[in-house]
Amino acid sequence: MEIKVLNKIFDLLELASAVAPRELTSSEAADALGIPRSTSVRLLKLLTEKGYLEQLSPRKGYIIGPAAALLCCGPYQKLSLQGERLLGDFAAEMKVSAQICLRQGNCRLVICGFNGDPGVNLDLRRIRRYDLQLALSGRVLLSHASETEQRQIIASWGKDRGVFAGSSDEKILSRLREISGQKLVCGEHNSKQVAVVPVRIQGRVIAAAGAVWLPGKTVSRQKILDRLVKTAELMEGFINVESF
Repeated sequence: MEIKVLNKIFDLLELASAVAPRELTSSEAADALGIPRSTSVRLLKLLTEKGYLEQLSPRKGYIIGPAAALLCCGPYQKLSLQGERLLGDFAAEMKVSAQICLRQGNCRLVICGFNGDPGVNLDLRRIRRYDLQLALSGRVLLSHASETEQRQIIASWGKDRGVFAGSSDEKILSRLREISGQKLVCGEHNSKQVAVVPVRIQGRVIAAAGAVWLPGKTVSRQKILDRLVKTAELMEGFINVESF
């Protein structure tokens, strides 16, 4: 790729960061960088495909994506790289789909994953962002946030509360306290079995390792759960504690 194009890509990322939390439009990017709008659109789409930018809907502008948010955080990059290898081994052996998630505000970032169960259709081609309340791993991550932050995030959900639909704020907080005390959290989603283990460094939860599989597998449920816990422990061992 030409140096000039690389420079424009870095300029786009800096521009998107500078205007945050407002969205960056393709026209605004073209004017600021002095390039044709068609070039701006092409570069913005390229960065979106790679996860460095994110477009929340086809008619909206762009915001900094999860991949860019991880660029400046070495420990999380290491967790992603080492975790992907560990997850690959775990998923292949247990025939499950597995992923590592981080929390960024009210969002759950899936930073890496492996499809070991062809019956579980997960798109793990790039880092993706989801609302916390929509998945067990997100709720596990939220359960380890401060109560002040939990209240702020719950208030931002409005009526879209996922499994917490119809629950009061206090009931949700109570459920989060229950989750935070568990080393292994299990559940079901769309007829699939789900299990999540928090990944801790110096007692602080920095990520969640999760597995999804269809019931009735030849590998026993308990064996999958034991292996998931062991995989999370191995992840913790790979992280440089001094980096946090």
